[in-house]
Amino acid sequence: MRILQICNKVPFPPKDGGSIAMYNIARGLAAEGHSVDILAMETPKHPVQDTSKELPENVTMKTYFVDTSIKPFQLLKSIFFSSIPYIAKRFIDKGFEDELIKQLANNKYDIVQLEGLYLMPYIPAIRNHAKSKIALRSHNIESEIWKRLFRNEKSIIKKLYLKQLSNKIRKFEARAINKYDFLIPITYRDAAEYQKLGNSKPGKVIQTGIPRAEIAEKLVVREKRKLYFLGSLDWLPNQEGLIWFVENVWPMISHSSANLEFHVAGRNAPDWFPKLIDKPGITFHGEIEDALAFVDKYDIMIVPLLSGGGMRVKIVEAMAKGKIIVTTPIGAEGLDIIPNYHAIVAETPSDIAAGVQVILDNTDFLIKLGENSIRFIKNNYTNRALAKELANFYESNL
Repeated sequence: MRILQICNKVPFPPKDGGSIAMYNIARGLAAEGHSVDILAMETPKHPVQDTSKELPENVTMKTYFVDTSIKPFQLLKSIFFSSIPYIAKRFIDKGFEDELIKQLANNKYDIVQLEGLYLMPYIPAIRNHAKSKIALRSHNIESEIWKRLFRNEKSIIKKLYLKQLSNKIRKFEARAINKYDFLIPITYRDAAEYQKLGNSKPGKVIQTGIPRAEIAEKLVVREKRKLYFLGSLDWLPNQEGLIWFVENVWPMISHSSANLEFHVAGRNAPDWFPKLIDKPGITFHGEIEDALAFVDKYDIMIVPLLSGGGMRVKIVEAMAKGKIIVTTPIGAEGLDIIPNYHAIVAETPSDIAAGVQVILDNTDFLIKLGENSIRFIKNNYTNRALAKELANFYESNL
């Protein structure tokens, strides 16, 4: 098959969960012998980087710059006068559409795979210029993310805005239903939500996988255990969760464990953010060049999500390395994690603090969690096996 993968940010080199999800499925399909062309938006937050790295065989990538920066006047205009949520409208660009039409004119594709809800407005152009089947690969239920942020927000003004935005995105999701030919949700939970919205198209749940070569063969156990966080810091759920963790959990565990270290890294952090997490024992690294090298230095991954959707690709990536995961029920969503077998999953600050303390004090329990994590990823999240499932689904429905 020949597949055109359309991305709303540059997926290579992979820097965050979304780009990892897009890049890994592309190289998995390519490894199965299929040809994958990527057409990606280069945005101010996700510029083309590190062109010295080569894409896998059978994968090509073209980028087109789209200015997705927030413009206050257009934001206000969208709030009051548009049925399209501004967060989606930022990705609608005539130049990008022209580039897409050119790509379709020069190549014959079996599948055009849209990476996320905000690329749905390009379906009419694809229908008018190609006979390809269109697949929506849904990374999460977008309205759910904003609904959860609305519920957690304390500011009345922000709360009103988030409520309006989540409702508008939900209607945008509903209008997108069945305009595609295939639906590829990233979790079974999300697939159920699409059924509630009325999906009647063929679908297949394909989660994000990890290449077999990147899965650890054995667990590394260090005497001194360090905590870490790694994720995009322009994503509101990450900001919200980290601030909550630092304010409510960190005082308990740092008080009971002398010289405990917590290392925080991520791209696109707002200028105000490092000041809010500036506490004794916490080191803020900002954006890092090599995520895998960063992860290799530390032992316990903190994923304190209070809102969000889809699946946490960074958790899968960390479990593949045998890292110990401490997360919330929302952080564990979309993954078949068994609490206290694969990871610590707790909701209240005191329960999270207690879980961290057990890991710090009990080496046998740490080894159990780490070894179970590696086995879990090998058995369920090998990238090539998941890509083969997707390819088989596409071929059987063409």
